[in-house]
Amino acid sequence: MLGAAGLIVLTFAIGRQPELEITEILSGLAAAVATVGAIEAGIRAYRINLGSQRLPKVRAGTLPDERSVAFAPLVRLAARERELADHVAALPAEVTGDTWRQASAAARALRIHADRITAAEASARTGTAPATDVGLLASRLREGVSAYERLTVTAGEVAGPDADSKTSGNATVRLADATDALVGMTRGLAS
Repeated sequence: MLGAAGLIVLTFAIGRQPELEITEILSGLAAAVATVGAIEAGIRAYRINLGSQRLPKVRAGTLPDERSVAFAPLVRLAARERELADHVAALPAEVTGDTWRQASAAARALRIHADRITAAEASARTGTAPATDVGLLASRLREGVSAYERLTVTAGEVAGPDADSKTSGNATVRLADATDALVGMTRGLAS
């Protein structure tokens, strides 16, 4: 902002003739570009540091018994949900709501799938279902939680202080891809 102010003063100070000179035009354009850049940087800093949005609420889910194969993946999922909620406030406005909404739906689907695992474990203990079903269900849960983790990492890269405005379009595409991959993974859980 100081550079923009200096260019504005320079624009009015240069030139010896009463009409508009090329140096005045160039320094005026430079002042305008610097001002726009400073305002954009200020808005981004405000969003990152103070947050222009409220942090989303993370639903506290109940965990299965520690002996369940679903326990460890759900602990990872809960940690990643909290981490993603921290990143959401600093995400670009055009992807914030959609990313959080789809990630929340995916987390609910993963918890429902974990309930299926605990039911299958109970059936396997009583001998009414084969133990291989539990293994297959558990591997799908781990894959879903891994997809959620990839989304969280990508959101952290997009929202982080090192995010460059030149690469933000690419990062937004990667975030959309990670969200789509998570949604696709959780849609496959029902089958």
